[in-house]
Amino acid sequence: MTKDTKEIIIRTLLNIASESQKVTIEEIFKRSHITRTTIKNNFKSGVPGIVEYIYLNIVDEVNERLLQYNCEDVTIELLADLLLPVLWQHKEEAHIIFGSQLPFRLIGPISDRTWKWAEKHFNSLIKKMV
Repeated sequence: MTKDTKEIIIRTLLNIASESQKVTIEEIFKRSHITRTTIKNNFKSGVPGIVEYIYLNIVDEVNERLLQYNCEDVTIELLADLLLPVLWQHKEEAHIIFGSQLPFRLIGPISDRTWKWAEKHFNSLIKKMV
């Protein structure tokens, strides 16, 4: 599937969810004119798979920036400088994912990747904030 096709599917899903409509493959098909087969072949688990794809893209973008640094070198200020632009760029997607009835769940392998990076330093960061 081309990137454009994926983007159309994602935008269609987000538009439906933002209207507080129930998001189904059938509704995405009707609005996007992309066949059900194409949608299902590329997002095998249907709507949850599309939501997971959106979420993973945001997390991967955050990790791409974050994992360039040693955890011990990341101050709260640097963390904000790294994360806030990505979160701002994806604010609409995040708002819809977290504020709608979309089937969202945290994805273990991605959060594990970030946690392993921060595990040793996490408690000291929290203590500094308090």
